[in-house]
Amino acid sequence: MKNVILYVRVSTDEQADKGYSLRDQEAKLTQYCEERDYNIVAIYREDYSAKTFNRPEFKKLLAYCKSNKRQIDEILLIKWDRFSRNTAESYQMIATFDALDIKINSITQPLDMTIPEQLLMMAVYLAIPEVENQRRSQNVIAGMRRAFKEGRYVGAPPKGYYVGRDDAKKPILTPSNVAPLIQEGFELIAKGIYTQKEVLNRLNIKGLKSSKSMFSIILRNPIYYGGVFIKAYKDEPEVMVDGIHEPIISKKLFDQVQDVLDAKRKKHHVTHSRINPKFPLKGFLLCPECKRPLTASVCKGRSEHYSYYHCISPCKGRFRLEEADAAFMSFLKSISLKKPVLKLLQIIIKDQLKKQLQATKLGPKHYEKVTLVSNKLIKLQDLFIDGQMDKKEYSQAKKRYQDILDELQCLEENQNKQKAIFETYKKGLSNLQNFDKQYVEGDIHNKRLLTGLIFPNKFSFQNKKVQTADINPLLLKISSINKGFGTNKKRDNSFIKNLSRSVTAKGFEPPTLRAEI
Repeated sequence: MKNVILYVRVSTDEQADKGYSLRDQEAKLTQYCEERDYNIVAIYREDYSAKTFNRPEFKKLLAYCKSNKRQIDEILLIKWDRFSRNTAESYQMIATFDALDIKINSITQPLDMTIPEQLLMMAVYLAIPEVENQRRSQNVIAGMRRAFKEGRYVGAPPKGYYVGRDDAKKPILTPSNVAPLIQEGFELIAKGIYTQKEVLNRLNIKGLKSSKSMFSIILRNPIYYGGVFIKAYKDEPEVMVDGIHEPIISKKLFDQVQDVLDAKRKKHHVTHSRINPKFPLKGFLLCPECKRPLTASVCKGRSEHYSYYHCISPCKGRFRLEEADAAFMSFLKSISLKKPVLKLLQIIIKDQLKKQLQATKLGPKHYEKVTLVSNKLIKLQDLFIDGQMDKKEYSQAKKRYQDILDELQCLEENQNKQKAIFETYKKGLSNLQNFDKQYVEGDIHNKRLLTGLIFPNKFSFQNKKVQTADINPLLLKISSINKGFGTNKKRDNSFIKNLSRSVTAKGFEPPTLRAEI
């Protein structure tokens, strides 16, 4: 009889948006175990986000497994997104359980880990919920930037303000009871005869409650004269717009304070050392003897110069520059995603997205609801114009129905985003190709950036080969798949054949994408 642990998880947003429930997951897992005569050792119920494994119940589960590893055969989930929404951390945690000889699997997305090609499906199952989180994050950022561009500050309120509501019930900054103290602080600094510390001590006595560093930030913040600063983002430059909130000071007073602060600032000229383009691995490559990062230098011989990555005295660990570069280039080729594997992954992802689109296809009832809500908005306008509703009632009702209509229209827009989503996946996968070419063609900064992404915790050489203990787990899996794929003479047919075993009679059940994607 197989001994299993059940792990069920929801987060607050999933309960509200997707209708997930711990009870429903537990019931399906329990039924699955009863049908197969599995012995349920324990059930762990989590109400926590899956962005990291820093979750209370999961920590208990891991501790229990380490203490009772011989009594546990498998951990069962409903879907892989219940396990994690972070691909890199997922592989690390799976490796931890593999070391305990405990398997992890999903009852709706089962994988046979004895088949190397199944690792590709695991990558898909783990990547989709991570993309979902990133898409959600981008939507939040886009919404906040749109509000900022309209002059509406939607971040945490700076000192001197609190978040109120305007006539449309939207958040807006409103001066608090300490706003006069902020104004006084600007006025005192503008005179140019007081230090920041003197002004702050005076205001603290009156009840401002601010540290010296925070007070410096206050004096530089344009929010107090009514400006809203928008940071640069992607191709959009930074910009200052006029806010819709009530200013505490005038623009003239703010500029006077900036002149005073700039005049008192001490300018230190610091010479920063440049990175030698000849030694891109400097700082990443570890000494084989003492495990400290190697430095680099050029030594003069009788007839020519010799370049080395080497440790500091008295340690004697070192590598010839040419040998280190050759070994590193060979390693980059091994972790680059091969073309046949890339094409197959694209086919798999496209198929999953197509099935997802079919599963979430909007029916006639949706469009009937859109028409119904639109008609109600028109009726509200008529009632307001005819004087049968006052302004407050009209605003509240209009906002309620407009929010419903916006949500329904958002669902319609998302129906047309499948191509954009696939192109995002396609672009991401293409970046996993030709690491060696990207490295050779990049400048010194791009080379070091690529190395840092591959090895977050540095690396070392052994027997003239790169040690992959600290490599990004996803790249390690790609390297393993490349090896298996390259040794199979009939790789195209067998690869697809083995991969097809992951399709059950009912087909895949990819993680549900949120409406924002």
